[in-house]
Amino acid sequence: MKYMLLIYGAENCWTEPERESCMRESMRICEELADRGQYLASAPLHSVMTATSLQVRDGKRIITDGPFAETTEQLGGYYVIDVANLEEAIEIAGRLPPATKGTVEIRPIFDVSPLVDTDPRDIVTRRDLPFSCETVFAALEKPERLARWWGPEGFTNTVEEFCFQPGGEWKFVMHGPDGTDYDNLIRFEEIDAPTRIVFEHISPPRFRTTIELVPLSKNTTHFYWVMRFENAHTRDGLAEVCIPANEQNLDRLTRELSFSEG
Repeated sequence: MKYMLLIYGAENCWTEPERESCMRESMRICEELADRGQYLASAPLHSVMTATSLQVRDGKRIITDGPFAETTEQLGGYYVIDVANLEEAIEIAGRLPPATKGTVEIRPIFDVSPLVDTDPRDIVTRRDLPFSCETVFAALEKPERLARWWGPEGFTNTVEEFCFQPGGEWKFVMHGPDGTDYDNLIRFEEIDAPTRIVFEHISPPRFRTTIELVPLSKNTTHFYWVMRFENAHTRDGLAEVCIPANEQNLDRLTRELSFSEG
């Protein structure tokens, strides 16, 4: 997981000797991280007085000198690291000298590579959910919970068979708001709790679904959902229905998780 460590602090809190010592220690930590393969980038920023702020309103640019927002702490620099998890990122942030006088904000970096490398057969849906991976996974592994939220708005489900293990099958009927029934047969291919589920939708239209749950923090999970159809033509024919339906599906999942948390 890649994280950006944003350094905030009051610029007048450092004496010049302290600032130089801070930068030297920070450089030493960067060298140590580089030796471990965890360092990607870093840089201090010049004084906030050198900033130029830009807004675009109604097509017009508004440019002002200095920071856009008046705050007691200003952005003074950043680090980009690649570590195993948030706990490791916190440990590194706590060693940085600016943490002793200011704030180090730790933010996971959004991975855009799937957007660039998307297969033409794929429909990709993704969202950050304010729940832990374990909490989200629990709503995927229990048939009674799946029945409450699976599918777009207005649909209900009757689960006829559910065997949550590789090779197991999930057989259910989706009931549309217009009274139409849709038979579904799914076979689970991979299950790696609590972060990954892969299944084949056997009944037409055929597609392969991969759901990955990426922990961004203790209470935030990135839900990454890929539907891969047999060909791009099938994908394009269903995209107009599936894309908004998937968003509604995640809306329903969010409500299910909020209800269970409450």
